[in-house]
Amino acid sequence: MRSYFILMMCIVLFGCSNDASRDAQPDHIQLEDGGSVTATKQVGEYLFRLVVQPAGENTYMFHSGMKYMGRDTSHTIAHSKQVFMVDIQANGESILPPRTTTNIGLRTELTNEDWYTEPYEITLTQAQLEKMDGSEANIVLHAYFQGGQSGYEDEKKMILSASQALMQKEE
Repeated sequence: MRSYFILMMCIVLFGCSNDASRDAQPDHIQLEDGGSVTATKQVGEYLFRLVVQPAGENTYMFHSGMKYMGRDTSHTIAHSKQVFMVDIQANGESILPPRTTTNIGLRTELTNEDWYTEPYEITLTQAQLEKMDGSEANIVLHAYFQGGQSGYEDEKKMILSASQALMQKEE
């Protein structure tokens, strides 16, 4: 009985500790001409989208977006200055400098017709590229907001392989 309990605890801990779990993987990834990549994922009543476009040498534009997909025609969320945070991780650790956020109570109305989007430009240094080279590198899209119906702070995320989005032109 004791070994069964230990085995079950290991299974539970292993399942909870995987940051790149299938739950955060995109539902659909589309490679487009010009080197851009579009990834989408539906989480509950929200559809998330991340478009990654090359914008120069080691520079990329990230267009994060979300759309309300629920029964109502619109839905209001509360959030800080930015809903999204784009992170690039190598072996589970961020390679980007620390960033701060402000806790401003902004309200945004989402509809099931239009995308709410936020653009980010990230230029990677040679040291950051070296950290990514030969490691399991991922782009992590975090969305932080408070839904009007639940009243609770919500975090959703989508994880995309960096080799699919950033390194594809080398393949």
